[in-house]
Amino acid sequence: PTAQLADTTELVTGTNNILGPESAPATIVEFSDFQCPACAASEPLVQAVLQEFGDQVRLVYRHFPLDQLHPLARTAAVASEIAAEEDAFWPMHDLLFERQAEWSTLGSINEAKETFTQYAVEIGLDEAAFSAKIQDSSVYSSLVQKDADLGTKVGISATPTFFVNGQKATAPQLRDLVAKAVQESSTAQ
Repeated sequence: PTAQLADTTELVTGTNNILGPESAPATIVEFSDFQCPACAASEPLVQAVLQEFGDQVRLVYRHFPLDQLHPLARTAAVASEIAAEEDAFWPMHDLLFERQAEWSTLGSINEAKETFTQYAVEIGLDEAAFSAKIQDSSVYSSLVQKDADLGTKVGISATPTFFVNGQKATAPQLRDLVAKAVQESSTAQ
């Protein structure tokens, strides 16, 4: 793969779905799809990197629903953005990936909305408020679309796709690139 560098500032601007300090020497930007099996499979790796490097790494989550392959992915992304309004993006993110096998086979978007509303209740959100927002979700859909548009602009064609300090990476490359960024920052000081 070519050493294609993206502007990290552009990759992190306009989202609040961020874990870790802004000052971290390594910034991971993950473009992901909640209904994508490969994305769910990479989650333990992402968590392991966060665990290993602690405050040395910042994770930015971006939506890139592959609508043709995953018809419920966009609805899941909307559900996570509604949860984000209540500072519950990460609990919803975790639940959507943990239970992907359960909801990804549902027959309709309405069934998915009902299921995601139940997840919202499980993580402590108000059922009526969440349900109303997921029924009329244009605001949240536009947030998801902004992420998808950015992904397209920076050349995303598959999920998950990661950037570490602007360098495009696959899941297997993730830990090594973070380790390299952390190492370079400690020797530069």
